[in-house]
Amino acid sequence: MVIFLLLVILTGGGLLAYKYFFARDTSYLGSWEREVDLRMFVMEEMNEWFGDPAVAANVVYNDTPVNVKVVLRFTKDGKFYEELDEASYSEAKKAAGDLAVSGLYSFLEKRLENAGTDTESVGKTIDELIEEALSMSAAEYLDKKGPALLPTLDALKEMYGINGSYEVKDNTMKRTCGGKSICEIYFTKDEYLMFTAKGTDIFEKSLGEAIPGTETELKMLYDYPVMYSKK
Repeated sequence: MVIFLLLVILTGGGLLAYKYFFARDTSYLGSWEREVDLRMFVMEEMNEWFGDPAVAANVVYNDTPVNVKVVLRFTKDGKFYEELDEASYSEAKKAAGDLAVSGLYSFLEKRLENAGTDTESVGKTIDELIEEALSMSAAEYLDKKGPALLPTLDALKEMYGINGSYEVKDNTMKRTCGGKSICEIYFTKDEYLMFTAKGTDIFEKSLGEAIPGTETELKMLYDYPVMYSKK
């Protein structure tokens, strides 16, 4: 094998041979992002706020997506940083409001049906009825009297704010933070980084590892597989 490599190098294929036999994978370096779907959180908050489980169970929401972005960054010196994209939170708040309004419309329509009437017989839309009764639109009413549709920005920043060190071997990545660690199987392709499952710890045990019997696993806030796109 050594003789073969020397021949390849001497005949002009040195760079190719080096990349094939020796180069380490660094395709994970840089910044990546993924979206966290908060639609269910909004709908659960609204359904609880309605205070009528029987009617809330039949409420229909529109298909407005409510997502925040989480950015994951790997540096060459073995550090990783994951944090919430604050700009995406502002967009998510607007989307959550639209989704909530659609649920309120549906809820009131169900209530009217249960009372033996509907908007056609009344001759006014739900929004017109709300405006007439409360002197404000459905969106304004929810903004003033409705539930908190999303976790606070600080809560999400704390939830998705994590940083530490990482090691890579073959297609396994070990991330460590605050004395806890997790090994995951990963791969990159084109503009995507995917973690597919938990992996076996194939790395040498580091000094100062946690005492046996204590909680040592770093829990990531996602289900496998999870995909990040290049930022």
